[in-house]
Amino acid sequence: MRDRLPFALRFYRVASNAAAPPLASRLLAWRLKRGKENRARLPERYGVAGLPRPSGPLIWLHGASVGEVLAVIPLIERIRAMNFAVLVTSGTVTSATLAEQRLPTGAIHQFIPLDAPRFVGRFLDHWRPDLALFVESDLWPNIIMACAERNVPMILVNGRVSERSFSRWRLLPGAIEALLERFDLCLTQSTADTRRYAELGAPRISSSGNLKLDVPAPPVDQQALRKLKSTIGL
Repeated sequence: MRDRLPFALRFYRVASNAAAPPLASRLLAWRLKRGKENRARLPERYGVAGLPRPSGPLIWLHGASVGEVLAVIPLIERIRAMNFAVLVTSGTVTSATLAEQRLPTGAIHQFIPLDAPRFVGRFLDHWRPDLALFVESDLWPNIIMACAERNVPMILVNGRVSERSFSRWRLLPGAIEALLERFDLCLTQSTADTRRYAELGAPRISSSGNLKLDVPAPPVDQQALRKLKSTIGL
């Protein structure tokens, strides 16, 4: 049941909340020096919104990096075509650049907050999503627990579990089961992923195929493409 919270998740929540003030700034400073953060948008990592919330229903999609965001571009375009506001979050500078280039008009990009209760709460207080879609396997416990507590419907899309991740999660069976049972639906890439999610405790699963196979080719200068093809004999 959704009200069941195993010790591992309760400990994670308390520890991450206590560690957030001293460690968050150090972590972000370290990442900033290595080019892994956008200095102007660091407040977003603390859950401070960089933009106002659009009016009306808001659908939130989260993907870890470039591949995950790219995979759901067609889905985002379809959602926007139905006039829903869309918030896209990710955790890397390169994915933010991709979002600027490829997201349809009206879709908003923000960096995902660090997974500490105070930052997650601040993020959700501002954006108030009506539906949350998590792409592939970037599952942050505090974010998932907070969404469930706020009755935000959650769907895992293009879900996958590598053998390595599957082995790691099996070390904490109660924790992963408690997280997955908070999802209203898990849509997986393959039958193998479906089997792994079922063994980890996801109660509602369906295999829908790999969205990355449906991603259209990126925009290209047709004249330059023809020249390149001519040069290499295609």
